[in-house]
Amino acid sequence: MKYIVEQNNIPEFMSVHGVREDFSRFPLELGQKVSDNMAMLSQLSTGGRIRFSTNSKKIGLVVEIESTNANTATDVLSDGIYCGKIEPLNYDTDTVMSGELSLVPDGIEDEDKMKTVTVFFPRPARLVRMEITLDDGAAVAKAPDYAIKKPIVFYGSSITQGGCTTTPSKAYTALVAERLGADHINMGFGGNALGEEVLAEYFAGLEMSCFVLDYDYNAPNAEHLRKTHKRFFEIIREANPDLPIMIMSGISPSLLNTGMYARRRVIMDTFHDALDKGDENVDFIDGCYLMGNYDIASCFIPGDCHPNEKGFGRMAAVVAPRLEALMNRKK
Repeated sequence: MKYIVEQNNIPEFMSVHGVREDFSRFPLELGQKVSDNMAMLSQLSTGGRIRFSTNSKKIGLVVEIESTNANTATDVLSDGIYCGKIEPLNYDTDTVMSGELSLVPDGIEDEDKMKTVTVFFPRPARLVRMEITLDDGAAVAKAPDYAIKKPIVFYGSSITQGGCTTTPSKAYTALVAERLGADHINMGFGGNALGEEVLAEYFAGLEMSCFVLDYDYNAPNAEHLRKTHKRFFEIIREANPDLPIMIMSGISPSLLNTGMYARRRVIMDTFHDALDKGDENVDFIDGCYLMGNYDIASCFIPGDCHPNEKGFGRMAAVVAPRLEALMNRKK
């Protein structure tokens, strides 16, 4: 059985998460108010997912995207278990990728069990169309709701966007959301998350369970953060007085990168100012400690500031319990 997923045309038993019905993250017109780069990035399907339930034992995918780039793979989870990825034969030229994956982990008796299937959209691309093929006669149904229905909204740099994972489900944002059973929206913008007020105003109007403020790396210097960071936080807070907000500082491949300390101090000023005003729904994570205190170099792409999948796993292991504790404060 074949099902077609297209922009603004989704089969009734499937639900779209993390992006709008046209597979963009927010309206083009909003991005254009910021910059040409933000307009382009706003139209990527980063963080997007299709969810449904089925007893099919395998899934076939044909995925069409507008343009190709590094790491444009699609991957699939079955009841939260990683099934594998579909990727282009040629990352430089191919805008269509296809393949088949098993939805039943090796060694597990399936017995026609209904499974919650999550198909992740390619991270640095705009999805156009997807063909999903399931076993003939397989049952299909809507997926159960996320345990945390309102999404966690992550705002930040290319690291937030998922660079440099080879599969979208292994970005730290996705790993955190899966661990918490939460919906999420990835508002990571490689090189272009600069704390613009117009974006803060847009994010402030989203329905969300938590907001993660993590654009340190894209700010050109500490002075830029000083001019934008506290105001960005205040815009979100003024519109959402009780919303849990997690503030994060940038990670660093070297704990001896002294430039990070000046930036961190500005970010901590935002946090401490909120505490001084009696804000009980805010927390801070120091990015210097996201990778632990051993074997840190192995958590990054060689010669690069971006984590690899080991690094994203370490980030998720720190961020997930802190977000859970923060969100539980108001219960």
